Amino acid sequence: MSGKQSHSKRGAYAGDEGLFCLWQEALSMFKKCVLECGVSYDRFRDDFINSHTFHNVKNPATRNDHLVNLGRIAALLMFREDLVRKYYSRETDHETFLSCMRDLMLDGGKTKARTLNFECFFSDKVLSLLAQAANDIPLFKRPVSPQDMALLFNECSANDEDPLVANRNTVVAYFFSQMNSFGLITANYQLVISTNRLIMGSTGRNYMTQHDLSVALIRYGSKDRPAKTRIDRWVDLIRTAKNSIKE
Repeated sequence: MSGKQSHSKRGAYAGDEGLFCLWQEALSMFKKCVLECGVSYDRFRDDFINSHTFHNVKNPATRNDHLVNLGRIAALLMFREDLVRKYYSRETDHETFLSCMRDLMLDGGKTKARTLNFECFFSDKVLSLLAQAANDIPLFKRPVSPQDMALLFNECSANDEDPLVANRNTVVAYFFSQMNSFGLITANYQLVISTNRLIMGSTGRNYMTQHDLSVALIRYGSKDRPAKTRIDRWVDLIRTAKNSIKE
């Protein structure tokens, strides 16, 4: 059940169901505006809160309920972007909603630092290509799936049970450099990988740091390597798929 079905454009979001619908709409709008259309998170947050502030209901109890519910969602959006990014890709059912609210309430509203991310959201088609590219090059010591790539690029999260280990640090560094050069990920990708501990170095002992990636890229870029052509071809295919109208 969506908020659009339960409330008119100027209706109030009252009671438990009103809070649930506001939460659904917030996650849906986050995915559409921020991840798919590239709107800044701050712009999305402010627009969502402002667009849900006023309604045409005059009943005092309902108006109060609406303000309380909007305040809770506003706290989620303003102080816990980490939870918004954690839950947007999950099923927006009551169980997930309650889990998100527990996370918000149990932490006492503590502000969490924003998670650095690649500033991208790739479709299933692009994720499939990324997995094919990673396995063909190869980037990592184990085969990866589109789900692995979704966790890496869309969620910027690491698989602690089965982490990604670079097959060769230099190749991983060049691949991400080209992803940035082709406009697919943020220029801060090295910091994102380092801060979020996304990829382990080829020894499998430590996660790659910003310094590791920078040094590896310099070493790789100083010579003509056979894998460069393969990487460039894959990244061009990924860019084409990303820019495709059919995506």
